[in-house]
Amino acid sequence: MPKVLFSTLGMTDPIKNDHDGPFLHILRRYKPRKAYLFMTKRVCELADLDDRYRLQAAKLCAKEGFSCEIIELRHEEIENPQQFDLFYPIFEKDLVDIYNDNPGCRILLNLSSGTPQMKSTCHLISLTTPFPVMPIQVTTPNEKENYGSPDYDLEKSWENNLDNHPDLEPKTRAHQVEVENLRFQFLREAALSNVEAYNYTAALNILNGVREFVPDNVMYLLRAARHRKNMELNEAERVSKLVSYVLSPIKFGSAEEKEIFEYLLLLDLQQKTGQLMDFTRGISPALSRLFELFLEKKCRRRVRRDYCRCVFGDPNRWKIVRFRLEKNDPALLAFYDRSFPTPFKDGDLSCASLLPMVEFDCGADGRHPNPDILKKAKVMRCVEDKIRNRAAHSITAIKEEQFGQAAGISSKKLLDWMKGLFKYTCASYFQSRPDAWDSYNEMNAEIARRLKAPAGE
Repeated sequence: MPKVLFSTLGMTDPIKNDHDGPFLHILRRYKPRKAYLFMTKRVCELADLDDRYRLQAAKLCAKEGFSCEIIELRHEEIENPQQFDLFYPIFEKDLVDIYNDNPGCRILLNLSSGTPQMKSTCHLISLTTPFPVMPIQVTTPNEKENYGSPDYDLEKSWENNLDNHPDLEPKTRAHQVEVENLRFQFLREAALSNVEAYNYTAALNILNGVREFVPDNVMYLLRAARHRKNMELNEAERVSKLVSYVLSPIKFGSAEEKEIFEYLLLLDLQQKTGQLMDFTRGISPALSRLFELFLEKKCRRRVRRDYCRCVFGDPNRWKIVRFRLEKNDPALLAFYDRSFPTPFKDGDLSCASLLPMVEFDCGADGRHPNPDILKKAKVMRCVEDKIRNRAAHSITAIKEEQFGQAAGISSKKLLDWMKGLFKYTCASYFQSRPDAWDSYNEMNAEIARRLKAPAGE
């Protein structure tokens, strides 16, 4: 990866005591294509005196066989470089500009030049930038102070620079400082908290602030999770396959079964997180789909084909119609007529219109006698009838106590019964994965694992 350097400058730059100063030594070791030199008033005066930084850098580039563009960031207004709080906003702005002007480049950050305040700020900013930087520390030749003489002779300094003589085996004194970006650490933990709460959009927004630190596979998996929670299942599967993750723990035989399973998982999240308004609104479509699936798989009734018609102009709306009941099962129609105050008329396909069919088939003489399923189906339909209007017409939140009072059972018990009916209907799929209902938590654990993994894994 090509490199660019951001360097403050001090009195040991560019050469001091017959050795490279930190700025020059980083050029020698890492050979960046550009060097941005942060210059206070005093450094600007020295540069204007003899152009020492640019000329010594040019000599080094010629000797080492590479080119480096020198860009001066002149801050002649800074007369007191000992003020700690002065540098952070200036360094931050300069680094953001450098990052934007050099896409695809690694930014080197000199930690060893300038005043103690400047060095400390460079180290701090290496921990907080929203993109990766490589902080570089350069030790002095004797690993002690390196003040030297205040006098500076441009040509003599270059000629006497021992780092220019490989036969003398000069030490490499520039070393990368291993740090983990604190900004990323803080935002990663915030993102993980949102993942635990199933808030994938918030996690994505947080991590976008430190995008350069986040592995692509994490961002893809978070997007897949967001699509999944929005019931955009085809897109969720497409994106998750890009990072070799299988969202659904079960390979269902039909898209209908898979969609109902995912919808029940969504209701599970809403119930767990106390989103009872959304949970309550989701009961009606869930029960309708569950009853229909149960009738088709366990009672061998092709509900839509034999007893329904699609509403003209609305392919997603179906009605159970009287003439089809009469044609395909007169005894079932007679039961429908007895189940309502007046003879049955065409009605929308819903848990209310499907319950008589469930009762007919699960009774003692029905196609699939099952008193337990029958009892629970009646209770679930009763709950749906009692609680639906409260959610549909209320603008106030529904709390668990209110839900229990209105429905007669807790939201968790209702959800357990719905999940139980689905598992009973599709029992074969759960033989190898009885814990399939924990699918979202498994996905969250994988997101967390990938986000916490060391770089390169």
